[in-house]
Amino acid sequence: MDTLRLDLRVPAGWSCWVELMRTPRGTYVGFAELSQSGIPRCALVITQQLSWDAAVERATLRADHFVRQWGAPRGH
Repeated sequence: MDTLRLDLRVPAGWSCWVELMRTPRGTYVGFAELSQSGIPRCALVITQQLSWDAAVERATLRADHFVRQWGAPRGH
């Protein structure tokens, strides 16, 4: 499998990298790690996607969703 790691754009104070692998069938899978101020907060699994662009889009969408939820006010 071919593997590539890249940084995703996320809100200030956060960082995210994703590692995508091309499977023998030509699809893409991977995982991502989100950190806030250098502290790891979440690991995301990127399930099988049909293209590279779709895998990056899925990782970005999941990272954005996590950041929004993490920052949302919590009830008591």
